[in-house]
Amino acid sequence: MKRIFPPALLAISIAAASASIALAAPPDNHGADVSAVAKDVTIVIDGSHGKAVSDLAKAHGAEVSLAARAKGAANAAAGKAKGAAAAAAGEANGAAASEPGRLKAATAAAAGQANTP
Repeated sequence: MKRIFPPALLAISIAAASASIALAAPPDNHGADVSAVAKDVTIVIDGSHGKAVSDLAKAHGAEVSLAARAKGAANAAAGKAKGAAAAAAGEANGAAASEPGRLKAATAAAAGQANTP
């Protein structure tokens, strides 16, 4: 008798707890909720939802790629223009820097020609 009593008590308490929970819960649209979830699962398993998400991601990726290419091209053109301007400024600076040396050389050459016998 001792061995039968604890399992029987456990079974009765589980049944009583389940019944009290079932009777205490107010009725709701649980069936409709389960049906909606089942439909969502069918859509996901079917793959149509995944295909739609994939198509949307591909379209977004193409837009981002196009914008990045356009920005890169604009930056490249700006860099080339800046480089050309720097080269022109360097040329002008080089010419201005060499002018005193050219004048000095011309003066020395003229002085040397004057001192030749």
